[in-house]
Amino acid sequence: MSERQLAYILIVIGVVVALVSLLADVIGIGSDEGFGTYQIVGLIAGIVVALIGLYLVYFRRRPAT
Repeated sequence: MSERQLAYILIVIGVVVALVSLLADVIGIGSDEGFGTYQIVGLIAGIVVALIGLYLVYFRRRPAT
């Protein structure tokens, strides 16, 4: 697997985790009314993973050989 493929996978996973965390109450997997601790942790983790993927795609370029 190339670094570019890994970066795109990280972006997708991060966005999915963030969306599931945001919509947990709506889709019925949330435990409390309102925004809970696990939702905050999931949202932050999803954003961090997606940002790592974006970094790998756009800012970490290999020099042309």
